[in-house]
Amino acid sequence: MPRPNRRAERRLAILEAARDVAVREGAEGTTLRAIATACGMEPSAVLYYFDGLGDLVRELVYAASDRFIETIRSAVAGASDPVDRLVAAIEAGSTGGLAGDESRILYEFWSLGLRDPLLNDADHALDRRQVEIYREIIDEGVGTGAFRPRLDVDRVAWALVALEDGLVMDILAGTKTRDEVTALIRSVASAMLDADLG
Repeated sequence: MPRPNRRAERRLAILEAARDVAVREGAEGTTLRAIATACGMEPSAVLYYFDGLGDLVRELVYAASDRFIETIRSAVAGASDPVDRLVAAIEAGSTGGLAGDESRILYEFWSLGLRDPLLNDADHALDRRQVEIYREIIDEGVGTGAFRPRLDVDRVAWALVALEDGLVMDILAGTKTRDEVTALIRSVASAMLDADLG
């Protein structure tokens, strides 16, 4: 029977504590001391597992990105045709990261990417993954005749991701509801694809 990897287990526990701190305190309150306190450790002990707060935050953001993409992929997999898949992708892309706080984490740390190239890379990688999901759905819809894009498919996909990025902030800030945001994105997608997305 293989021995449990205690280092990997401890890293995961620290990341989970960091996630809790980030959701509760925001980016400004996500300090090495706050994370260490949340997992019952000294800050110096946390540094045994991570190469500093920046390393820990980057791992936190990548983990949130992975969970967010999995939420979208799961929603899309449960839909039966390109129209339903696109609606599912819009719904999950706009609101799927809210229940597990992925969206809050991603938005809290987004501005740090302006100074941290590795965090900036994480944001761009997430965008590219979302665009790929949209591109696959739209290409399939074009093939079946469900979509008649008025723009290049890549531009439509990037525009939908950009809309999500901007409008999810409104949900988090409480200035728009989930329904308002998803309805707005569906209406723009309908216009760009000459399709009825409800």
